[in-house]
Amino acid sequence: MLRSFAHSQTQSGAALVTSLLLLVVLTVLGITTMQMTRMQERMAGNTRDIAVAFQAAEAALRDGEAVIDDAATAPLPCVTAPCNVYAVGVLPLLNNRNAAWWNANGIEFGAPGVGELQDTLGVAADPRRTVEYLRFVPDDLMVGATTGRDFYQITAASRGASNNANVVLQTTFAKSF
Repeated sequence: MLRSFAHSQTQSGAALVTSLLLLVVLTVLGITTMQMTRMQERMAGNTRDIAVAFQAAEAALRDGEAVIDDAATAPLPCVTAPCNVYAVGVLPLLNNRNAAWWNANGIEFGAPGVGELQDTLGVAADPRRTVEYLRFVPDDLMVGATTGRDFYQITAASRGASNNANVVLQTTFAKSF
């Protein structure tokens, strides 16, 4: 004979409430982890963008140094943009100039309009540079000394791949002619 056992106990649902609470905690943890990962990815992208802009600006800086280093005689400074070598006091402070100013007054890295570093580094546009003649410094303290060095200030500006990273580098370069 089969008996049917009916229990008259009521269930309180404690397991269901506990499961739902654990599910909410795991969901919040998952969302927080996703947000942190996304933020780290953006930070890594920005770091790469700045590094690319820095490398491109340094290439333009070395290009400006090569212009002076390869010259057999001291280049004649000019005052009308764009110049290969500007006269002393012609250029303003260059740390806060926009892209339009650099396009009008700076010399593009490599061949104009080719975009060498756009292809190799992935920058938004090739960097630009200016060279400014600073002064002649004699080798000795004798009045009227003719031997010495000409000093130049070279400034290069570049944008990163996303156009959001801007890097301006500056160096002083000396050469005896």
